[in-house]
Amino acid sequence: MKRRRFIKTGVAAGAAAAGASAFGILKHPRNARAASWGAWPEDRADLLIPEDMRVDKVLELHFQGGVTPWETFYTVPTWGMTGDYGYLNLFNNDPVNAPDLFNQCGLDADGMPYTAPFANDAFGQEIHFGPWTAPLRRRPDILARTRVMVHFHDVLAHEGANPVAFTGRFVGRPDLAGIGAHIQRYFLEQPGGQRAVPYSFLLFPTGPGFQATYATSATSIGFHPGSSRPLTVQLQVNSELSQLLERPGLDSSFRGQFDDAVGYYEGAFRNRLRPGGAGPVARSVELGNYAFANFSRRNATELTEVLTQELFQPIAGQSCGGEYAYAEASDMTSMQAEVARRLLTHPETPARYVQWIDTGINPRPEVGHDVHNGHVQWTAQNVPHALERLASIIAEPGQDAEAEGLIDLDNTLVCINMEFGRTPYRQGVGDGTNHWPYGYVNLMIGGPVRPDDSRSPGSSIYGWISETGEERQAIRPAGYAQQFATPAENRMMLLAALGIYPFSSQSFAVADIVGAEDEIDAATQLRQRLWGLDV
Repeated sequence: MKRRRFIKTGVAAGAAAAGASAFGILKHPRNARAASWGAWPEDRADLLIPEDMRVDKVLELHFQGGVTPWETFYTVPTWGMTGDYGYLNLFNNDPVNAPDLFNQCGLDADGMPYTAPFANDAFGQEIHFGPWTAPLRRRPDILARTRVMVHFHDVLAHEGANPVAFTGRFVGRPDLAGIGAHIQRYFLEQPGGQRAVPYSFLLFPTGPGFQATYATSATSIGFHPGSSRPLTVQLQVNSELSQLLERPGLDSSFRGQFDDAVGYYEGAFRNRLRPGGAGPVARSVELGNYAFANFSRRNATELTEVLTQELFQPIAGQSCGGEYAYAEASDMTSMQAEVARRLLTHPETPARYVQWIDTGINPRPEVGHDVHNGHVQWTAQNVPHALERLASIIAEPGQDAEAEGLIDLDNTLVCINMEFGRTPYRQGVGDGTNHWPYGYVNLMIGGPVRPDDSRSPGSSIYGWISETGEERQAIRPAGYAQQFATPAENRMMLLAALGIYPFSSQSFAVADIVGAEDEIDAATQLRQRLWGLDV
């Protein structure tokens, strides 16, 4: 083939690869409904979260290793004063294992109390926010937009619990997909939604306290097409990511020719899938995946305008009176908060979902917040700092969120998630706590939670946990959730808040909503039972 014709043909093929048709063949199996994947069925529109209460974006703060509910988002000050369980009183005033840390980190300079009442749970118990939540308690505007969700599952190991928390699925399920995959696919396949900058991002830190393998399931795609995979960004000081996105390995004078050549071969492969060499291209998963990868590669430089080099500069951090700097990285929590803020508030290509996996400013070396020893020491430093950094990127009343590049809780839902909580008693005779998936809590902040709207319960709690296992209606032992949401229901709540139908193919099933009889019942429970709307 002559060079001129080669280049001309390659340009045409490359343009075709960049078009939606290049990977549109990977959408849901064709059926009578022509709507795009994730579209809410018209005959169930009345079960949608009202449009003025839905959000455009989701920020998920995941506490890797799990944090104690008893001293954070599900505190009852009197629990643990009698009997074998410790709860809030597990280490409080313990001169050996928690010298003055409750005073240093649980109180502010103005004498903020250890706890403050938040709301009554489903059993009628008055639940407080505990000592490590001071940054949120200083922001009543955030608390007013908070719904606490009691959770339960029975997976004790990180390797199994992380996938459950990230996907709502247990390990071994072929449809196991991180929530970012659902969101990435939905927005990518909307009319005019194709772009090189991803809609979904996963952020995790460099340094002690985190193993990258724990995040694998967060970017899994299950039965979704390859184009649905979120972009993983490992945060580290002076990261070379921005430079690599500029494609430095390819001389700029040859980039066009190189791209044309790749496009030509992609087009040739595409033509082989035309029956008889003519007509429409036969559907091919591998071709669709390759076409999107090629499209993203050609346009990788667009990401440099979002993930700029300045985001990877060191940040000096301080928490609870101490300064920390692990090797060349200092405050990874602050760096992640800033990257998340920048991605979600970008004026031209805002992210629709950012998952921030936090291990703390001073992470426990094995697994971040996984406090098998030094429960108070690590928690006192890491949890308040993460919550303070989260609060710092959320607009306060009177602030112009758009002008100041801050998160607006009217259009952005903040989810605080974790793979499990911590035991309400000491681990052995030491000063640590063990994994506790049997009764822990996650938070939904903003979006449909609106205290001044009669359709919403506002600040509230779904479910309840037993102190002793002997309370009226208790069906499980002490410290266990008696009424709860499942991790799958948590994931579906996020999709519903975005207006994405959770029961589309390759996502969730009716059986994932506890006790649901059909899709209408499942969608009703999402809106009324779990989100608390119209009750």
